[in-house]
Amino acid sequence: VQLGAVQTPSAVPFYYDEEQNEENDGGSSNGSGIPNGVSTIPNGANNRVKGEESMLQPPIFGQGVPMSKLGKAIAKCLRILVAVDVAVSSNADLQEAWAMYKDVVMEWSEQKRTDNTLDSEFESFERMMVQLDFNLLSSRSFSTAIEQNFDPRGRFQAAKFPLYDEIKQILLRLYGQCCERINTEEETASERLDCVGLYAMYVLYRHLLPSNVVPDAKLHKNLWSVFPAMCPVMELYGPLHFMPREFMMTYAPYNAVKGCSADIPEIRSGSAAMVMKWNGSFNARVAKIKMNALGWLAMADSTLSPNVPSAKARSSNEDYGGDEVADTLASSVAGIESATSTILQGLQIAYSASILLHSQLITHRGLGLSFDPAHIPSLMSLMEVLKSIEKMLLVRRRSAVLSFQRSTLKMIASNILKKFDKVRSFVDQCSSSMDFSRNSEQGRSIARVSACLTALEGVLKGSTSFSQIRRHSIAFSIAACMDTMILEVFSTDDLLVVEGQLKDLNQIASIEETLIQVCDCSVLYFYRDLYPECVSRLYEMNLNSAVSHAQLVMAAFSDPERILKHVRHLDRDEKTGVTSCFTGYQNFLLSQLKKEYLEPICETIETDLRLTTSGAGGVDSRLRKLIISPPLYFCQTKLDVKTEVEKYLEKIFYDLSTLNLNDCNTYTQMRTIANERYGLNLTDPCLPDGSLDQGVDFIDILRDLNLFIAKYNYDLIEQSFVERRPERGAKFLNTMNVKCISASFKQHGLGVVSSAVDVCYKLLAKKFQLFTDFLADDNVKSLLSREFRWFQNQKSDGNAIYPFGRASSFAQEVKKLEAESGINRLDECRVIISEMGNIIGLSRMIRAAKRTVLSDEMPFLPSHASPTGTTKGLQGKPKAMEGVDDTISAVLEQPDPDFVRTFVNVFRGVIQTSKSENAFMGSFYCLVPALCLCWMEASIQGKEMMHKKNITRDGYYTDDGFAVGLAFALSVMGQTRTYESLHWFKSIQSKYAADEEDLLEKKKAQEVKRNAKIAASKQSTWFSSGAEDNTQDEDDEMTILQMMGKRLDGNRREMAILFFALNGAQAFFKDIRSKGN
Repeated sequence: VQLGAVQTPSAVPFYYDEEQNEENDGGSSNGSGIPNGVSTIPNGANNRVKGEESMLQPPIFGQGVPMSKLGKAIAKCLRILVAVDVAVSSNADLQEAWAMYKDVVMEWSEQKRTDNTLDSEFESFERMMVQLDFNLLSSRSFSTAIEQNFDPRGRFQAAKFPLYDEIKQILLRLYGQCCERINTEEETASERLDCVGLYAMYVLYRHLLPSNVVPDAKLHKNLWSVFPAMCPVMELYGPLHFMPREFMMTYAPYNAVKGCSADIPEIRSGSAAMVMKWNGSFNARVAKIKMNALGWLAMADSTLSPNVPSAKARSSNEDYGGDEVADTLASSVAGIESATSTILQGLQIAYSASILLHSQLITHRGLGLSFDPAHIPSLMSLMEVLKSIEKMLLVRRRSAVLSFQRSTLKMIASNILKKFDKVRSFVDQCSSSMDFSRNSEQGRSIARVSACLTALEGVLKGSTSFSQIRRHSIAFSIAACMDTMILEVFSTDDLLVVEGQLKDLNQIASIEETLIQVCDCSVLYFYRDLYPECVSRLYEMNLNSAVSHAQLVMAAFSDPERILKHVRHLDRDEKTGVTSCFTGYQNFLLSQLKKEYLEPICETIETDLRLTTSGAGGVDSRLRKLIISPPLYFCQTKLDVKTEVEKYLEKIFYDLSTLNLNDCNTYTQMRTIANERYGLNLTDPCLPDGSLDQGVDFIDILRDLNLFIAKYNYDLIEQSFVERRPERGAKFLNTMNVKCISASFKQHGLGVVSSAVDVCYKLLAKKFQLFTDFLADDNVKSLLSREFRWFQNQKSDGNAIYPFGRASSFAQEVKKLEAESGINRLDECRVIISEMGNIIGLSRMIRAAKRTVLSDEMPFLPSHASPTGTTKGLQGKPKAMEGVDDTISAVLEQPDPDFVRTFVNVFRGVIQTSKSENAFMGSFYCLVPALCLCWMEASIQGKEMMHKKNITRDGYYTDDGFAVGLAFALSVMGQTRTYESLHWFKSIQSKYAADEEDLLEKKKAQEVKRNAKIAASKQSTWFSSGAEDNTQDEDDEMTILQMMGKRLDGNRREMAILFFALNGAQAFFKDIRSKGN
């Protein structure tokens, strides 16, 4: 090639692209830098004439022009055409859409011809459609390219230039160079792709071959056996594959060569058998690459780490000797060379991993073979190797790589300039010599070489960054410097050294781009069916390994983002700027990662928490390292395993708590264990807490409060309700206490309190109405009026104690009155009063439960005195601050309402407003003694029933509701002091004391009588037996007296319990009583 009228010797290589020079890549050299068997002189130009005329270009390519680069470019173009044909033929959607489009155009054309509206533009469009359909969309781009006429003007024929033979020579050289490097440590990603172009060039060679020339059988056999034995299936791009033997049988069959022909199924079966054989050693090959990568990562992390100088650098060399400066420079140069060697070694390991990964994927996909599940971890290991090397050189040690890259490029540029120092001296010497005239041919050559040297020095010294254009400029300047006169001082060995330095310069300058290309895993987009299995294995690998593998594998599957972002045929979203294809792939990765990786972690942790809560052992303690691992980043998405596990557990706990609120305490315990064991901060769902041990739910009681009041008795001391009559077969009694009510308030919120009090008030109003109806009965009213008058007369006579006998006879008279329910009216009144007392007791328990809940919340308030300072975190938000202050003040400062006093005031106000109508209620206190005796009998019967197996009526051991109800009724009607004027308790005490004295006297008299009869029986004869009978009668009478004593003690105990409970209940209404009375 002539560069500015300067002839270029055939030994000088070209560097017009990034490709490495193939003349020195393999094979032996003939001393001039050209491999043996390679002729750079075209056929028909061997009889050159010595001298200047022989250096002129021949009419074809020119004398001394190497065809290697041209042949490589032709092979690359043919490879692209082959890839286009494969892409079009394998795209069924494109073929279907093109067929539909052709039908539409044909209908349109027929319509135009029918309407006679056909114009020239449409005819031109139809011709273009026919050409497009025949060439591109019929997968004939490659065929059309090689079938064209390459000598339309007959220049090759006129010059008797065998073009096919030149292509054959180029094919032999390039094929040998590529095959020598495949499956070796020096292999890069270009050799296999270059072989695809070489096979296409062989088809071109066969097409150019005249009909009278026999094809080279040896070349055909080499192409059939050498490369296909190493690589039966080659990746073109993504899922597009190339099978050399199938390609040869399709485009260039040669049946005359034995063993070099076969059917397509036979070729595929042979290739599949070969691949299955290689699968046996796949894991071992991956393990070797992985070990090399691990060793390299440790070495690179140390070699490329930032160096900290031991002392401050000095600006002058006064304190250093010449030897020390030389040693320092030598050590720095050695460090740069070591770092550069480490970087290139990592690049070579990446080449090996990438080639093995791509070949394993394409061979199985191209031949229709299924992937062995045992190979999935090995495939993931290859992905990890690629992404770890990329991360080490481009992220972790990027600054060191760039620093060493600049230093290495400076050294290479300096070495190149040093090689041309002799040329510069020679040019300067010739320029200053008087023997050379600037107008002569030699003078002009020296001037051009001098200008090229100046340009070369400017490019090499101008900057530390060497872009692709700058590298081309350097190669062009070096080529332009080559002249026949220069070869006197610049030998062929120097040229080969500069050639190697240019290779190093090209490789080091493009290290980052090459590394990105080699470590790119965008091909995984076409193998995304492997992703679920990889993610599933990823969970097992991370669980059994001390190192997390997730981020590297996800980074490999994120590389398709690079190609999906450049999709042109889809519309882009206005907000995100990405296509639906990218969004779909992003969602696919996220959904499968959650399904195959996150869900097993979440389910295992949930199982572990449940087993731990129930007292069993945990599942697996290794799960914590999966949770505390860093977030995963892929395709512009961040996935934090800890956050996702927290969301899962919060949702599960919330959903299951809403189904059964009694399990809230269980899930609260599980949240605590999750925080302690796994560091999970689970948010409280703010649901009303419940537990299985809280008893009956208070809300269920409120739904039928009347039934609850009738079936349960109130215990004043224990502040609880006890079931009266259990169900048949029950082994325990149901109870309800303040703890149960407070648990329900926590579960349902304090808003239930007002509704509960409202229900109690309404039911109490109904019961009090029944109570007033009882007192308003004419029979009861007449009896009470009589008793009231009698007691007033007794008081006027000075007898202020209501006698026990009078109360007993009055109770019997009232019992003679029957109610509609079938029981006597006195028992009916007692039951009503007991139920009113139960309601009052329940109201007190509601208030106590509310206080319990508030006391549990008090520790979370900042101060018990004032909410000042609680809203520091809400500065600038006055409404929020005011709301917080009001809420805390409502808890701390507002008085707690007393529901019982409220009930008394309400009912008393109603009675006092209609005093004349309720005058009959003024004598109620006279009924209290009879009610007490009736309650005593019912209480004794209930306690006796508790000891029986067959319970036929209510059995209970406490009924303080009567005392509370009686105190409530007296307080409402303002008769507490009037009732105390009966001195009923003293009357009871006097009666039982008198009965006890009488019983003791009877016992003494009976004992004396029995002793006398025993003494008399001792003096009796054998014939007197009546004394023994009398003694037996006395024993029976003594037993009766003892039973009467037990009954008396029981009655006294019951009445004492009643009076103590009544006095305690009267304390509830003490302040109200003093005001009312």
